Amino acid sequence: MPKRVLMAAAPVHPVPPLKGAAVEMWIYEVSKRLVGYEPHVVCLADDFYPDSEYRDGIFFHRIRFGKVYRRLFQKLTRLDPFSYNDRILKLIKEISPDIIHMHNSIKRFTPLIKAVVEQKRLTRTMLHVQNEFPVETPIELDAFTGCSRYIMNLYAEKPITASHRFCIYNGVDLDRFRDFRDVPDVREAIRGRFGIKKDDFVALFVGRVSPEKGVEHFIESASIINKRRGLEGVKFFVIGEIQKGSGDRADYGRRIIEMASGLPVTFTDVFTPSRIHLLYLLGDVFVLPSNFDDPFPFVVLEAMATGLALVARKKGGLTDYVVDGVNGLFADEDNPGAGIAQKIELLATNEPLRTSVGKAGRKTIVERFSWDKIAEEVENAYNVVI
Repeated sequence: MPKRVLMAAAPVHPVPPLKGAAVEMWIYEVSKRLVGYEPHVVCLADDFYPDSEYRDGIFFHRIRFGKVYRRLFQKLTRLDPFSYNDRILKLIKEISPDIIHMHNSIKRFTPLIKAVVEQKRLTRTMLHVQNEFPVETPIELDAFTGCSRYIMNLYAEKPITASHRFCIYNGVDLDRFRDFRDVPDVREAIRGRFGIKKDDFVALFVGRVSPEKGVEHFIESASIINKRRGLEGVKFFVIGEIQKGSGDRADYGRRIIEMASGLPVTFTDVFTPSRIHLLYLLGDVFVLPSNFDDPFPFVVLEAMATGLALVARKKGGLTDYVVDGVNGLFADEDNPGAGIAQKIELLATNEPLRTSVGKAGRKTIVERFSWDKIAEEVENAYNVVI
């Protein structure tokens, strides 16, 4: 019998994800590349998928909560007599995995970790973290995994005991995210659909439009460049979800749209994961203006894989692999909007530098961040733990 791993996603999105969902995409891309382990993925059900299926070499177990159950037990009484964790425990008994690999929801999975230990089963526990969360009670694991050195250092200060610790990065599908220089016809066609002329220069942002992403600095850079004489044909694209309705994110989105009024800024809203690789072909440079220490953003890996020159703030997990002036440019932190504008102008007027940075970025991704390499590192970690 092959060794088995149960990949557990939090009950937020299905796997594969139908829209941008980084953790669920990681689970899917790694699971379908495992060789020495039989992957089982447990996630929330969705009407677009069957509750159980075998697909891409993966056994999917999608947990469905009926409308009556959700309303009565999860919203009104909050009793939740057969919870998400309870259903995962039932699957563990049925599947007998060698390891349960839980993803990114510390509060959600802390009771599950304790329950697995209390059952005294042979199943090993691994928690994989992509973001910063509070750790409210001490946790004991067989393995703790983080997506960057930044995250590993952050959680070293928290009450998590683990026999093994691994830094395992995020990855990119290099068959989908192609260097734009290798697909000139596709790039020209995609840019044409969005009204981009041959000589236009496009600065690109991809991500949700929310305060922590720092989109205001991107728009400010557009305003600065738009006021300068002698630098024409520079356009700015924002590809990402703008929250509708009420709330802080919705208010922020409306403020960003107001800031962009009268500027050469195009908002496209969100695209499905199956098409997002085409949208990177719009750009000449990619900008990450985040206000927070983003642990290891997928969008940067995808942009660099596409050969776009990177402009970013020096924060979070980027310092694991971005070398200023080589495979990316870090903007001045004293005034992020002006700093980003300065780097965009430099790359727009210096084609050799833009080409060098873009090609070096692609080389970094090919050498270090293909999904095949990440899956191999995951299997190596499993072998150590088991």
